Amino acid sequence: MISFISVALFAQNAPMMKMSKKDAAKIAVTHPQILKGTENGSAPRNVTSLLGNGSSIGSTYYDLQTNGTMSPRVAVYPDGTIGAVWTTSSSTSSSRGTGYNYFNGSSWINDGSSTDRIESVRTGWATYAALGNGEIVAAHNGSDALVIGLRAQKGTGDWTFTNLYGPTASTGSASSTCLLWPAIATNGNTVHLIACTESDAGYLYQGIQTCLVYIRGTYSASTNTVTWEAPRVVGDVTPTQVASFSGDSYALAVNGDYVAVLVADSWNDVFLWKSADNGLTFTKTTIIDSPIPDGYVESSTLVVDTPYVSDGSCALALADNGTAHIAFGITRVNNDNITDGSYSYYPGVNGLFYWNETMPTIQASKNTLDPDTIALMGYKVFTRLDLDGDDTAWYMNGGNFPSYGVGMTSMPQLIADGNNVYLIYASALDYPMMDYSSDSYFRGIFGVKSTDGGATWTEGVNGTSWLSYNRDCFYVEDWDNYTMEDYSNCLWQDGENVFPSFAPSIVNNKLTMIWQLDYFAGNEIKDNNAAVAGQPSWIYFMQLDPAELGTYNRISEVYQGHCIDHTGIADNTLTGMKLFPNPASNSVNVGISSTETSPAVLSVYNLMGQVMYNETINLVEGNNFMNINISNLNAGIYMVNIKTNAGTSTQKLIVK
Repeated sequence: MISFISVALFAQNAPMMKMSKKDAAKIAVTHPQILKGTENGSAPRNVTSLLGNGSSIGSTYYDLQTNGTMSPRVAVYPDGTIGAVWTTSSSTSSSRGTGYNYFNGSSWINDGSSTDRIESVRTGWATYAALGNGEIVAAHNGSDALVIGLRAQKGTGDWTFTNLYGPTASTGSASSTCLLWPAIATNGNTVHLIACTESDAGYLYQGIQTCLVYIRGTYSASTNTVTWEAPRVVGDVTPTQVASFSGDSYALAVNGDYVAVLVADSWNDVFLWKSADNGLTFTKTTIIDSPIPDGYVESSTLVVDTPYVSDGSCALALADNGTAHIAFGITRVNNDNITDGSYSYYPGVNGLFYWNETMPTIQASKNTLDPDTIALMGYKVFTRLDLDGDDTAWYMNGGNFPSYGVGMTSMPQLIADGNNVYLIYASALDYPMMDYSSDSYFRGIFGVKSTDGGATWTEGVNGTSWLSYNRDCFYVEDWDNYTMEDYSNCLWQDGENVFPSFAPSIVNNKLTMIWQLDYFAGNEIKDNNAAVAGQPSWIYFMQLDPAELGTYNRISEVYQGHCIDHTGIADNTLTGMKLFPNPASNSVNVGISSTETSPAVLSVYNLMGQVMYNETINLVEGNNFMNINISNLNAGIYMVNIKTNAGTSTQKLIVK
C-alpha cells in the first residue's frame, strides 16, 4: 500500500488523465517532456552499458508492446528450445514489425540488439505459439487483416505469410475486414485466436463497435496451412450488453481441451468465456458485475461517478482440471464530458486483483473494487512494496506514475500448474527509485506463487521476488560524488521494466519469461506522441526454477543492497537503527548496530530527496549512539540514513 496516504485517498487526489474511449491504440496521455541523455542534468546515459537482470534477446525503438494485456509472446518446446516475439522497429517507424529470436538449446540465434522484423510489411502487436514442432505468429497490419506467419520447423527455414481477413464491420456506407490486437494459443493442431474488428468509430460488427471475435483454425503440417472457421463474438454478447470492446483488454488461455477467454474492459462487466470441448461450445461467467450500465456508450450519462474498475490489463491461466485463474489491475474512471470522445482515469490507484473459479463472483458497486475494500472482503490484492526496508512505500509529492493506461500495480501474467499458481506483474518502485529526468517512478517486475491453488500466496517483503533487480546495481543519491566510471552500475541503469510475458508451460522445471527494459520511465510513443522512441528498449529474457519464485531476489534480502556503493547485495553490516524520540522537534537520538569499525555518512533527506543534514561519523563494532540537531528542519517527514561502504540503514523521522 502507499505509505502515509491511503489508497482510496490517493486515488481520489491523483491527477486524472484523459484517454481515448474508442481506440486503445491511439491513447494520448500528457506527461512532462523527457530530457534525453541526462540524469539530474549530468551523467550521460550510455545506451550500450544498460544493466538488466536476465539476458537481452532483442531490441526495439517502438516501445509500446500492448495497450493493456500482454498477448502470448514466448513459448517453450518439450525439448527445451524457446521461441519469442515482440513488436520491434528500427529508428524509423515504417520498419515496425515482429521481432523474433530462437533458443536452440545452447544459444540464441539472433543478436540481442537486433531490431529486424520477420515480415516484409509493417505490422504490430505480435503474438506467438508453438504449433507441433513448428511455430505460428499473428500480427495486425493495421489496415485490412492479420498477417499470419507459419514455419513447419521451429527456428529454421522461411516463414510462410498469409492474410487472415476478419468479418466485415460496416458503417452502412463503408466497410472494413480489419482485425486488430490479436492473441493466439494452440493445442495439438488446433489454433485459437481472438482479435478485435475495425476500431474506427462507427464500424460495427453484429452491432458492436471494435467487436472482439474468436476464430478457431486447424493446422495441416503437410501443407503448412491453417484452415479457419467462421468468427464468433466472444461471450455471445449483444450490443445491449457490450456496446464496445477495447483493444488488448482481454486474455486467452488453453490447457488440453479447455479453452477460455477473459474480458476485463474498464467499461464493461469482467467475464470469463470458457469451453471444455476444445472451442466447440462455450459458457459465460460474469466475474465482476460492473456498476457501469450494460451497453454503456459515450452519448449516455455515466450513472456511477469515478467507480473502481479493471484497468484493462489482465491475465488468465487454466489449471489441468479447467479451473480458471485470473488477475487484473484496478483503476478508477470518470466521464465528465459525454460529448468529447474521451474519459478520465486515475493512474495512482494501487491494486492488482486475483480471483479463481472456486471464489464467489462479485456484484460491484462504485467502491467494491477499491483495493482496501475488496481485500477486506477476503479477495487477494497485490500492491506496491517497501523496497528499501523503511516500512513504507513512499509517494513523492509531484512524482509521476507513468500511465501505460494502467494502475501502479498491474500488467499481470499467470501460470497454473497442478495446485501451484505463479504470478508475475509490474509495479511502481519505491522512492527514491525514479527517473529524475521526468520525476517519474520506475517500474519493476515482481513475482509470487501459491502452492494451494491460489488460497494463500508468498507475498510481502519476505515472499516476493524482485525479478528485474540487478544485484550489480546500487542507487546514487549524490551525483557530484561519483566519477564517470561509477555510472556504469547505478540503479537507474536497472531502468524501466514493463510488459512481462510468461511462457504458458513449465518445461525442464523452468518458468520462462520476457519483458521490456529501457532507461526512461513511461512509454515514449504515448507520452510524446512519437512514432518511435528516441533510444532503444531491450527485450529481456529470464528462466527461473518455480520453487525459487518468492525466494530469488526476495525483497527482504535485497532492499539494503541498492544504496550500497559498489557492493551490490553484500551482507549488510548495519542493523537495528532506532530514532528516539520520534516524533522529535529540536534534536533526535540515533542508535545503530555495526558489525565492524568503519567511517560512515549520516544524512537526513526530505521527501524530495534533498539532503537536509549531512555528517561524517565513525562507527565502532557493536552499538553506536549519537545525537543530531534538527531544530532548523520544518515540520514534516524525513528519512535518516547511515551508510558505509558495506552497509546502509534508513528510518523514517517525523519532525513536529
